[in-house]
Amino acid sequence: MALEPVNHVLGKLRKAQWKQQREFGKLQHAWAEVVGPAVAAQAQPTQINAQQVLFVATSSAVWAQNLAFERQRLLTKLNALLNKPLTDIRFSTSQWQARNPNRSHSSKSWTPESLAMRSGAMAVSKATEDHQDVFRRWSERVKAQSQTYPICPQCHCATPPAELKRWSVCCLCAVRPKDEELPLPRDERKA
Repeated sequence: MALEPVNHVLGKLRKAQWKQQREFGKLQHAWAEVVGPAVAAQAQPTQINAQQVLFVATSSAVWAQNLAFERQRLLTKLNALLNKPLTDIRFSTSQWQARNPNRSHSSKSWTPESLAMRSGAMAVSKATEDHQDVFRRWSERVKAQSQTYPICPQCHCATPPAELKRWSVCCLCAVRPKDEELPLPRDERKA
C-alpha cells in the first residue's frame, strides 16, 4: 500500500469540499424557485452532509411537518438541478434562530393557499378556488370516509373503529359526564 503525501490528500479533500460547497450554493440559489417565495420565507437549506442528506431549517414545527409531506416531490425537483443527487431531506426548527436572528417565528400570516407549493398536487389556484370550495371538498372527503365507520352505541354517530375498540363508545361519549343528556342524531331531529 503506497502512502500519498499529506499535501495530495489535503488537496483532494479541499477539492471534494469545494465541489460540495458549489452544489450547496447552486441548491440555495434555486431553493426559492423550487419551493416558492412563501415557503422560502419560512424554510431555508442549511447543509448537505456526506450522505447527501439536505438539512432545512424551518421557522416552526408546522412548517417542518408540512414540508416533510412534500419530501419526495422536493427531492425530485432538487435532484434535477444537482450533479450529485440528494438521498433525503430533513426538516427541523433547531437551526432557524441561528440562521435568522432578526425574524420572528410568525412574521407573516400565511393562508392555506400560500402553504401550497407552486406546482404539483398541492398547488391551489386562487382564481379557480375559494375557501368555500376547499371546505366543501374536505367535507365531502370526511363524509365519504365516515360512511364506512361503525356507529357509536350511545350517540349513534359514525366512529372510528379504534375508538370503539378502546372505549366501546366514541371519544366524545367517553369524556362526556354520565348525567349529561345526549343530543339527538340529525336524522331524528325535528325539522
